[in-house]
Amino acid sequence: MPHSRKATGTRALVVGINSASRRDLDLVPPNTCTAGGGGQAAFLRVERDEMLPFVPAEFGGDASQRALFGHSHGGGFVLFAMLADTPGRHAFRHYLACDASLGCYYDTAIGWLDAYAAAQRTRPVRLMLSHASQGNVLSNVPWAEALAARRLEGLDFRAQAYTGSHGGIVPQAVSDGLTWLRAAG
Repeated sequence: MPHSRKATGTRALVVGINSASRRDLDLVPPNTCTAGGGGQAAFLRVERDEMLPFVPAEFGGDASQRALFGHSHGGGFVLFAMLADTPGRHAFRHYLACDASLGCYYDTAIGWLDAYAAAQRTRPVRLMLSHASQGNVLSNVPWAEALAARRLEGLDFRAQAYTGSHGGIVPQAVSDGLTWLRAAG
């Protein structure tokens, strides 16, 4: 069943994409941690142009409340997607990046941020960037600081630290992220 109801009465439609076999190609730019990479722009186009129109046509939902969640390479993809979208034409309103593998391509990820900040300062979206104390803290914290330093107008940004392992923080990060998004209305 595509809809679920929590005790709060909030309805959510969750669409999962199993990208495990292609994550090293589809979710990241060329990088130092995995072979391949460079497919993130094509993956975003497929997501935005093919999948997103299909979901509401089949299941309904409020397009103005879309959220994109990703962990590890998926977390980096979330950041790419947020900064790659044309201002005012965001495929998503909310972005949840969990322990993004930014250390594998840190300079490239700073480049995404610099290119966007130079072109447009307004970003009317929300981003929660979480990281694990035993995960990608050494790249996520400086990237979060670099983002905050750009003072992008309209960006509602939250950096969230968790004690735990790279994969171990996912349930809490998802729960906290959804609570944060729900509070925004």
